[in-house]
Amino acid sequence: VIVVGGGDSAMEEALVLARTSKTVTIVHRRDDFRASNILAQRVKEHPSIKIKWNSVVKEILGEKVGRDTQDEDESVDLDREQMYVTGAILGDVVTGEESLIQTSAVFIAIGHTPATSFLKGIVDFDEGHNGYVKILDRSTRTSVPGIFAAGDVSDAIYRQAITSAGSGAAAALDAERWLSEEGLGNEQAEFEAELLAELMADSTVTKDDTQYNAYVDVGGRGAGVKESTAAE
Repeated sequence: VIVVGGGDSAMEEALVLARTSKTVTIVHRRDDFRASNILAQRVKEHPSIKIKWNSVVKEILGEKVGRDTQDEDESVDLDREQMYVTGAILGDVVTGEESLIQTSAVFIAIGHTPATSFLKGIVDFDEGHNGYVKILDRSTRTSVPGIFAAGDVSDAIYRQAITSAGSGAAAALDAERWLSEEGLGNEQAEFEAELLAELMADSTVTKDDTQYNAYVDVGGRGAGVKESTAAE
């Protein structure tokens, strides 16, 4: 298999894939890894991992699953065919030469770039992880009151769906607490008021030719509502 990249993500992928793959070839466009020294050293010393320096993937080659040689001349839509990887064409960024390498799979592991550019100049970012929003005191609060960060935009370590979901719930709680502290509204009270208003507006049914409150009939908190409605 081929792993494309030179950072920590690529090193981690290569080491994991080396457990089950015959060989792993790392394709990196530079002449040195950007990964941490520990991970890079483990990769360089691994007997099943090869490295292609100063190289990029120009093209990934493949064949149709179950392709019949008699159908090779037929026009096919490669975007709709079920294909399997057979190789890749690599380009040397120094000499410009191209080479063919046989492989069964290509993994792109060039790292993660959070989509946070719109916040530059607004909130503080993590100095140790480019593009990641800095959060304060193990919460989801940022350097700007009222702005909260959750998930992969602030988590440069785990980056998992389950951890992102958890931080999303934490951000919702932090945001609700901040709104309450700032006195900017009570969503629950507003929701109940809107629901009551809608029920009263939609209630066109009458009993004994007098208007009644449907909210009372369904067991809601309707004490005194009927009388005040009739008075209005």
